[in-house]
Amino acid sequence: MISSLTVVPFVLYLLLIAALPLFVGRFWDSNRNKLAVAAAASLPVVVYLLAAHPAGAELLVGAAREYLAFIALLGALFVISGGIYLRGALAGTPVVNTGFLAVGVLLASVIGTTGASALLIRPLLRANEDRPRSRHLVIFFIFTVSNGAGMLTPLGDPPLFLGFLRGVPFTWTLQLAAPWAVVNCALLVIFALVDRSIARHEAPRPLDQGAEPLRIEGELNLVWLLGVVATVFVLGTYGRSWFAGASSRAAVQIVAMVVFAALSAVTTPRKVHEANRFTWAPILEVAVVFIGIFITMVPALEFLQERGASLGITQPWQFFWASGALSSVLDNAPTYLTFASLATGVANAGGGMLSAADLGGLAAHPVGHGLLAAVSCGSVFMGAITYIGNGPNFMVKAIAEQHHVRMPSFFGYTLWSVTILVPLFGAVALLFF
Repeated sequence: MISSLTVVPFVLYLLLIAALPLFVGRFWDSNRNKLAVAAAASLPVVVYLLAAHPAGAELLVGAAREYLAFIALLGALFVISGGIYLRGALAGTPVVNTGFLAVGVLLASVIGTTGASALLIRPLLRANEDRPRSRHLVIFFIFTVSNGAGMLTPLGDPPLFLGFLRGVPFTWTLQLAAPWAVVNCALLVIFALVDRSIARHEAPRPLDQGAEPLRIEGELNLVWLLGVVATVFVLGTYGRSWFAGASSRAAVQIVAMVVFAALSAVTTPRKVHEANRFTWAPILEVAVVFIGIFITMVPALEFLQERGASLGITQPWQFFWASGALSSVLDNAPTYLTFASLATGVANAGGGMLSAADLGGLAAHPVGHGLLAAVSCGSVFMGAITYIGNGPNFMVKAIAEQHHVRMPSFFGYTLWSVTILVPLFGAVALLFF
């Protein structure tokens, strides 16, 4: 049985991510220093897994595979979206800004929260670049487009895609439309009121703003974006029959993502990248920070899998809150799988013969259906509670800071999310779970 002490590096690493930007911001600005911190936190975990855990090497290989697939997908969407420029003088009024978020909410379930975030955050920031207060725009963007929007298809968010790979039908997530609508509509209304209140206290905007018609430059990147979406869908649908091993499927996906990113980089005119202020800094920061997360979370997830049955989690509302709470500090994809496995055990206790390797049975089970719905909603929605709950969060934060938006600290952002999101999630729990 895995020791509880093995969870310490993960907890310590999360505390360092939160604290170092506050107390030694200049040190934390360097990606080299971030990598050194990640390596220091990860080293005890690597040593333990290789020296004392019977399946330690296998677990590390699995973590490396998931990390590379995660970064490859995130990186491809980042590069491709960086080659799409929305030309035109949009005025960042409350109506326009709310419309931006609404489009992202609809788009995220088609091209994923990562793709929608990378595609829309830059034009939203440009539309509001002359506003003295704009951090709330990014915060609500993370709440909606980067997280809560990706609920309607397995392409929307990594946890749902993992469920799809394990047998959950592609259209099953459409049954989550009601909580998706409640959360996103409520957030859009709250945002519109907040943005309107802030805009009233700002100087009037120029009257000629918005006169230039909108047009897209770098439109060839829409083809590469479609290629990414098609690759993910095809591998999820036919990957198991074409490639027996998880490593083979991951390798094909990684290569495909690299190819589409390279095609985008080669075919995008330099002027489009310059107009987007495109640099590699945001995605490099995400890649470096998440190295430590993916390694240090291995024993944390193993500990949860071993002790999960003793936690007394049996009801849908408990699964909703438990999976969501962990998704806010763990990567929400493995958290989803962990609680889906736990839900399988609960359903089997009632006389079922389900397997965690085939979640399609859980989705069709009279008891398991509600448990899986709770895990899906908790994992997707509550990834918004911290910067590290979901990959796009950190990427959007980095892009916003590149555009000179002063984002809240780790704890400052969490205060926003706890104040706004937790009461909303409480209503979701009462209504649906």
